[in-house]
Amino acid sequence: VALDPAQYAADALGRGSKLGTDVYDTFNLVVRRHGRENNFKAVLETIRSLMRGGAMSMYRSIPSWLMPVILGYGGDPAAASFSSPQLTAFAVKTAGVATPDDELDYGDTFIDINHLRESFPGCIVTVDGQDVTSDEQDASPNRKKYRVKVIEQGESKTEVVATSYPFPPRYNGNPIRFTPVQVTAIRSGLSPGLTTIIGPPGTGKTDVAVQIISNLYHSFPTQKTVVVT
Repeated sequence: VALDPAQYAADALGRGSKLGTDVYDTFNLVVRRHGRENNFKAVLETIRSLMRGGAMSMYRSIPSWLMPVILGYGGDPAAASFSSPQLTAFAVKTAGVATPDDELDYGDTFIDINHLRESFPGCIVTVDGQDVTSDEQDASPNRKKYRVKVIEQGESKTEVVATSYPFPPRYNGNPIRFTPVQVTAIRSGLSPGLTTIIGPPGTGKTDVAVQIISNLYHSFPTQKTVVVT
């Protein structure tokens, strides 16, 4: 609704609509923005163009699991999560899309082997064929990178299989010891699906986003990553 300040003044003074200002009481939210900042029309035009069909059809531009979320016409937003049954089914039948139990390259996400083990609490963790689930491991003088595969074996049993590979010389790498929740967010960001990172200031949202982008870049160096701020 475009509010005309002159019309509102006339309504308030009784020289406008017979209803006076009663109609304004039906509005739940009024947002005032400068014309240069108002992008709502552009958003609506984009959605309309996506729904029209043809080369810019939403069926060609937006994957099926994301359409209900991005266009808001129903469906559970959780269906866009990397671990949802809907996205798993989409990944299985779509070439080039990884499933939740595929191996992911976490790069320098983990500080050491103990950090990796602590990042998957309650799971059976194997690194290079060695079970490290319950034992504290001696810190290696040589830091390593890891590729990790999470295998769901039922509601109460999950196996984490990690493979290490050499760390580049003269490269400091990630210095942050991410928490298990943050590692889950990184796993989501490396997997197909929609990842939303929410938290108050100081909870590491930026650090997690930077790690996701770094891992994607090193995993897919020939592909383009779009960052919108």
